[in-house]
Amino acid sequence: MKNRRFWTSLVAVSVMVSCCGCHRGQGKETKETPKESTTASSTTEVTSVPTSDPSISVPTATLPPPTSVVDESEDTIVIYGYDKAFPQLLDTYMPSLDYDYVYVKPDDYSNKLLDALNGDERVPDLFLMDKDHLQTWALGGQTLDMEQLGISSAELQNQFPYTYEAASDASQSVYGLAYDLAPSCVFYNRPLAKSTLGTCEPSEVATLIADWSVILENARNVNMNTEGAVKFLGSDAEIQPIFWAMRQDPWVVDGQVNVGSELKQYIQIREAFFVENLTHGNAWGSGEWEYNLNNDKTVMFFGSLNTAEDLIGYVPGHEEKAEPSATEPGETTVVIPEETGWNVLPAPSATYDGGTWLMVPTSTDKRATAAQIIRTLTLDETVMTEMAVKGSFVNHIGIMEQCAQDPNFSSDFLNGQNPYAVLVPVAKEIKVSTDLETERCVETEIQALLDAYLNGDIKTYEELEVQFVVGLQELLGLV
Repeated sequence: MKNRRFWTSLVAVSVMVSCCGCHRGQGKETKETPKESTTASSTTEVTSVPTSDPSISVPTATLPPPTSVVDESEDTIVIYGYDKAFPQLLDTYMPSLDYDYVYVKPDDYSNKLLDALNGDERVPDLFLMDKDHLQTWALGGQTLDMEQLGISSAELQNQFPYTYEAASDASQSVYGLAYDLAPSCVFYNRPLAKSTLGTCEPSEVATLIADWSVILENARNVNMNTEGAVKFLGSDAEIQPIFWAMRQDPWVVDGQVNVGSELKQYIQIREAFFVENLTHGNAWGSGEWEYNLNNDKTVMFFGSLNTAEDLIGYVPGHEEKAEPSATEPGETTVVIPEETGWNVLPAPSATYDGGTWLMVPTSTDKRATAAQIIRTLTLDETVMTEMAVKGSFVNHIGIMEQCAQDPNFSSDFLNGQNPYAVLVPVAKEIKVSTDLETERCVETEIQALLDAYLNGDIKTYEELEVQFVVGLQELLGLV
């Protein structure tokens, strides 16, 4: 119950603070004439929220004093993004910030951003970046590293390591910091698991997805038990990111392609799912795939809380729990619950399916203001705690560990389960590769060869492996 008082008091304090700003910027989707900025470029001291419970470690932080990083212009800071909700975030936690927000549809974002940096009259001073394009911008020479913004590597010690490693170059310079994370897990349909697998309890279902051989076996069982009406997974393509997250060995060693044992296992699993019709055959993420997921035709899917929110209507965040009602002495109540909702479990490998990073272009003349925004959303523990209360998976290990232990984050939608108890350990284990070029070449080559193999154009795995080595050598210029 004291946990509840902590979070409730924190929400009240945070809401009160956010309402005290005398001026705030307005997000804009049009290109208007820049206004004169009233934004302060110095950092502020963050104080703790009192609590009477000594067992609760209330986040406290004192951000470093202003550095030599300064704004070189009085213009309003220009921010590019693909998230329509980002201005609300700024208005809530930086109410006095004066900014212009240029929203671009996600499908057009990378090209529009590149055009803007190459001479658009509305050149960004700060921009949002997604998982798939993060390393391109981190390694492309068009962004500042955090040290150039006065943010040292020592300040990142509470962040989940994969988030800054994914935005780092070979010298470990960090070019972006994440404020919204998306570690992946398994979401499974409880009543469907009960009817097709014989159990819906997390501890028992966990044994049915422990490794890829077991997953394949249970995909066959579900298919057989329902005569093909229900599938374990909606698309065999879902396997790809989870499977390859387990590989830690480099693809190239001493100038030679290092195939390893995983390629054969992957091809065999994909072949079995395809040949035996163990999925619905829908394109991953398509309307048909989503329809089957929401109409009791697919047992489970891999994804983050953000993905679950979009797909099945899960709403993350802090849920205040009512006091249990007392029963009269001698009174007994027998309740036979109906199996409903979903549950979460760790996937066979730790990975992530999204996230949002903040990056600053080398051309900016608003370094201090950009740094202040990054500090507020990725380093300010009071701000991040309130964001977590509202449902964000924030980039602070300690805060998310508290969420994992707080019963008020248990979800009725998840049958009383606290998803953070599953996801925080996953986020700690995620490993990322900084060799983006090789990873992309590998993915392209495997997909092309897999399609040819499943279509019968490549007859044996041995032939596929030979073609993989030759193709990857050519793509990487090793021959």
